[in-house]
Amino acid sequence: MLKYFFSIQFIAFFVVGVTSAGLNWSSRYVMASWIPFSLAVPLAYCVGMATAFALNKILVFPKSDIPVDVQVRRFVIINLSFLPVVWGCSLIFATALKAMGIKEYSDEIGHAASLALPMLATFLLYKFVAFKVRVHS
Repeated sequence: MLKYFFSIQFIAFFVVGVTSAGLNWSSRYVMASWIPFSLAVPLAYCVGMATAFALNKILVFPKSDIPVDVQVRRFVIINLSFLPVVWGCSLIFATALKAMGIKEYSDEIGHAASLALPMLATFLLYKFVAFKVRVHS
């Protein structure tokens, strides 16, 4: 299993992940100017998810022959299953930082830290479920 993480494909996934996480984080930062942090996190997650799907489809898993609608459905299910983790950890991390006296940027730091949590699991789920290459006989 470890071999999958020492590959060009994983490096491409990591770059795509950093890019989509950056868009997720920055869109949450902008949204938080108008709406509460607790609502901005899941909305920004959708921005990151859309970006991640497009970039993963094109750059990381281009050989998948599964129909695009099936890829999208699987990708969304995988990512929605991690939304409670990212959302909950964002709130927990931000609250913990504030409790430790770190008031400035606690929401930003908490959100950024939570975005990294599902990385290894999502790579494997994308590779073997969402963008799986079917074996033809």
